[in-house]
Amino acid sequence: MLVRLGFDSAALDAKRLTAFALGLSDLEIATREGEPVDETGAQRVAELLQRRLTGESVARIVGEREFYGLAFGLNAATLEPRPETEMLVDLGIAALPAGGRLLDLGTGTGAIAIAVLVNRPDVTAVATDLSVEALEAAGRNAARHGVAERLEFLQGSWFEPLTTSRFGGEVDPQARVRGPLLGEVPVKGPLTRPTADLSPKGRGEERFDLIVSNPPYITSAVVETLAPEVRDFDPRLALDAGPDGLTPYRIIAAEAARYLTPGGRVLVEIGYDQGAAVTALFVAAGFGDVAVHRDLAGLDRVISAHHIEGTTRTAQ
Repeated sequence: MLVRLGFDSAALDAKRLTAFALGLSDLEIATREGEPVDETGAQRVAELLQRRLTGESVARIVGEREFYGLAFGLNAATLEPRPETEMLVDLGIAALPAGGRLLDLGTGTGAIAIAVLVNRPDVTAVATDLSVEALEAAGRNAARHGVAERLEFLQGSWFEPLTTSRFGGEVDPQARVRGPLLGEVPVKGPLTRPTADLSPKGRGEERFDLIVSNPPYITSAVVETLAPEVRDFDPRLALDAGPDGLTPYRIIAAEAARYLTPGGRVLVEIGYDQGAAVTALFVAAGFGDVAVHRDLAGLDRVISAHHIEGTTRTAQ
């Protein structure tokens, strides 16, 4: 059925979904494929295959996806981490100094920060996300991979959880989302905009050696033309980057220097046709050594930039 409808990976999809439905490992599904399946198991397989036929990805159905050799749990608020983003991790691992501090903006599953921390046991990190549900998934992934004690999560949009001046006043402790045990502490107020300063007093003075982000970079008009498994199942908040696809980059370029150590770096993933536009934003903001890194397909994939102290300006 999947083959007939044009699914390129039909055989592999069917095998993975059958194994998941029956609770079998890859080895077990290969060695027991001739055994009969009871009615309950067959019904479960049929239900999962039907979900795949609607365009839902196998990773979403089984609830996790591999990235950088690690399995990451997903939920409705997280994008699936994809292989092309592994370049961002490679560059991040290499860029961080010994004992460095990392800031991951819009962390989603936590895949970027967690993969860096797993491979750099000397590094600590902070990760932000607007979605509490996404942070809950990231917290579970951090615990799963043994880095929860080195990774702090803060709820809010981009840099806002790190500043105290925007909101002022005392903060309700119950409104904070921090640490590895996410989901046990409630967060009050709507998720569409920050309603309180969710960070400790004085947090705005914190500096990082590296800021990374895989922000939304698809224009609003293009979102509707994406493949069904992306358009209908990935969170719109993590896809739509505004009319020209550059809204998140303007924020990052304008604000990043405030949170970087002198000589610190920014690494952001970009769309294949955004190299020149995003480069211009960081150059206009006063960053130096701005470079475009291409992936294995030869497409623009990551922008890197250095913070030159005293020269950073407001991005246009």
